Amino acid sequence: MNELLGKSLTKKVERLEAFEERLSVRFENISIKAEDDGWFTLFCEVHSANGSTIEEDIDIECVIYDEEGSILDKENTRIFKDEFFGFEIIDIAFQEDGMADRVGKIRLYPKK
Repeated sequence: MNELLGKSLTKKVERLEAFEERLSVRFENISIKAEDDGWFTLFCEVHSANGSTIEEDIDIECVIYDEEGSILDKENTRIFKDEFFGFEIIDIAFQEDGMADRVGKIRLYPKK
């Protein structure tokens, strides 16, 4: 595990807070665990902004960009309203050798 790389990648995460507000959720405690081969996993808590429930199923999108702004990869995970209570911890993995070294920006946002 590469702690310094994980901390560096975490600083590159951009949230789209307007999207979070629109879907009544917020991301907290975002962190990244990086491996020596360049694979990495983003972890975060997804909290409801309105008590302990969410109104609809939500996709959490994570897009990886290089330094020039080109998209390198995209992954997502789904949170189901019927299974959600208060908050949920999600993880999104990027499994490509050397990917962590090519990251310029990581955009994290919810969508319907």
